Amino acid sequence: MSVRSAIDRRTFLKIGVTAAGGLLVSFSWPARAENGGGTALGAFVEIEPDGSVTIFSPRPEIGGGVKTSLAMMIAEELAVDWKTVKVRQPDRLDPKYLDQFTGGSGGVRDSWGDLRKAGAAARAVLVAAAAERWGVAASECRAEQGAVIHVASGRRLVYGELVKRASQLDLPKDPALKDPKDFRHVGKPTPTVDLAQIVTGRIAYGLDVRLPGMLHAVIERSPTFGGKVVHFDASRALAVPGVKKVVELPADRFALKSGRPIMVANGVAVVATSTWAAMKGRRALDVRWEPGPAAAESTRTLRGELERLTSGPPGQVLRNDGDVDAALAAAAKTLEAVYEAPFVEASPMEPVNCTALYRDGVCELWAPTQNPYNARSFAGTAVGLPQESWEKSVVVNMLRPGGGFGRRLDNDYVGEAAWLAKEVPGAPIQVVWTRGDELRHSLYRSTGYHRLRAGLDASGMPIAWSHHLASPSRYRYQHGESPPYDSEITPDDFPAQFIPNLRVGWSEAQSAVPRGYYRAMVPGANLFALECFLDEIAHAAGKDPLALRLALLGPDRAVKYGGYGGPVFDTGRLRRVLEIAAAKGDWGKPVRKGRARGIAGGFVFGSYVAAVAEVSVVRGGEVRVHRIVEAADCGTPVNPQGIAKQIEGGAIDGMNLALKLEITIDKGAVVQKSFAEYPLTRMREAPQIETHVVESAEAPSGIGEMAVPPAIGAIVNAVSAAAGKRVRKLPIRLA
Repeated sequence: MSVRSAIDRRTFLKIGVTAAGGLLVSFSWPARAENGGGTALGAFVEIEPDGSVTIFSPRPEIGGGVKTSLAMMIAEELAVDWKTVKVRQPDRLDPKYLDQFTGGSGGVRDSWGDLRKAGAAARAVLVAAAAERWGVAASECRAEQGAVIHVASGRRLVYGELVKRASQLDLPKDPALKDPKDFRHVGKPTPTVDLAQIVTGRIAYGLDVRLPGMLHAVIERSPTFGGKVVHFDASRALAVPGVKKVVELPADRFALKSGRPIMVANGVAVVATSTWAAMKGRRALDVRWEPGPAAAESTRTLRGELERLTSGPPGQVLRNDGDVDAALAAAAKTLEAVYEAPFVEASPMEPVNCTALYRDGVCELWAPTQNPYNARSFAGTAVGLPQESWEKSVVVNMLRPGGGFGRRLDNDYVGEAAWLAKEVPGAPIQVVWTRGDELRHSLYRSTGYHRLRAGLDASGMPIAWSHHLASPSRYRYQHGESPPYDSEITPDDFPAQFIPNLRVGWSEAQSAVPRGYYRAMVPGANLFALECFLDEIAHAAGKDPLALRLALLGPDRAVKYGGYGGPVFDTGRLRRVLEIAAAKGDWGKPVRKGRARGIAGGFVFGSYVAAVAEVSVVRGGEVRVHRIVEAADCGTPVNPQGIAKQIEGGAIDGMNLALKLEITIDKGAVVQKSFAEYPLTRMREAPQIETHVVESAEAPSGIGEMAVPPAIGAIVNAVSAAAGKRVRKLPIRLA
């Protein structure tokens, strides 16, 4: 196999021969850093002599549909019959795939141009091989449905007849891409490629791993953040049938050479022949803990600190347009409000787990993870293997995660499994977290306290805006460096740039609560405050909330956007989804007695999305969401069926965040221990959800998280209207 030519300065294509003598086109990108970041992807296209087509898609499938959508893009440019395509994902982390990471709504967005070029390049050499055989110009031929046709004569050769010669030809540097008007696959609603395997139980998840001689472990972790084991008595645990070993897990062993901590709690692990025996053994443990300095922290004390911080000037001013203080002083009317969001935990349906085997200086993992490179780092560090050897000494077998929502971007659970595997060398060991473990010892999306002020002119339009957020920093917790505000707030979020005097500031609060990722991260935590304060301004000015947003957006144009999803923000695209959601959601029309509607929108990871929610408040303060209508412009809709699923799931997650989810802290420990105290929306509570996707020729943008933030804002605004009082704190508590 040899490199023939580069598609562009970032990517290259390779051409070669499969084991069966077919055509192999691989396309690859620079490898990502060990500790995360980056958005590159690699994959392979294989066409065998029998005409079968296999598309290899390396990114982990966590429910976002990336496995199907990426294959559709390649199949489109290959000009093959979708029914003949097999889609596979690698079984393990391997440098030949170069990037096997899923997160940040980047799977389709970051692959669109490169994967299409790879498919088009494969098509080009197949056409060239056919033209050569016929002695005609390639321009006289076309490819369709897995065959090349000579237009003038009608002669036809299927791809399987051409692969041997095609594999010997040079790949084009800039292959011609199909005109979107000729798309046969992209834009067509397409079921998930492995749907049948999912519903019949043939997909292997992490908890399904069973290996000869496998042991199982659960860990009793410090009940307080940063707590330490003082003493433990394992005698009763070891008396439980099946329990083989009890060992302390030392947190101070877990730190990368870069200084980044691997966030593993000190604890005591019970190793047994079954998960049930390990759980029984854990209940029999007698552990005495040193609670540590975090024992003084609580939700109440942290809230007091956030309130104190926002009462003064911000620690960092991130945006400062015009003269905010002078504009506020001269305003015809001023408003001030505080909005609050709590800590939340991702709670994927399959709790985190990992199986590890340490033998002869090699650590092998079976890990359901979104970030296998990070998993390799955690494991290699935990067992003390030199970083330069990890590519060979840490083997990562990749399994489908039962949900991710950001939790599986961090691999603390992998570090635990690897360390324990070294304690029982030669025996595979599966570390399982219970739901209680997940809720009490996870990494949490940070709490936030927003102090907002606005000044209106005589016409009721905002001329001044001040936003001061106080929160702990995820970056600070996980890295100890980088701009700590960047994980908490985006200074360019609407209405920034549309109010002449505008200031955005952030103050960092200290907290021992571990911070990690969550679906929609920054916009999910912040846009509700911005969108709900805009709603307050509209009502104070006697304006329709939709009309106020449209007036602020002004004429259609592109403005700079420095946050994730930039570098530009298109006012016309946001206007369009607001208008569609309003029209489809009956905004401005009479609503049934006892109900009210709310609207919200935003720019989320490069996509434009708006929502209208219809709710009622019944006796006792219970909120019922009856209907959510969402409109989205996410560029070219590669798979409309997959996009609709993501919008529907995002709307439900928005409901969860608006109405239910809250992690609270008391004496340095999480209070919630089960779904009884941390409830998710049940099927009987789910509203009618309608999705409307804008047809667009723009490049695709992120879909996995875009629907969450506007659903929160729309629900909160609707509840405020229905209850007759302004809701400013999540989750909503009216009683």
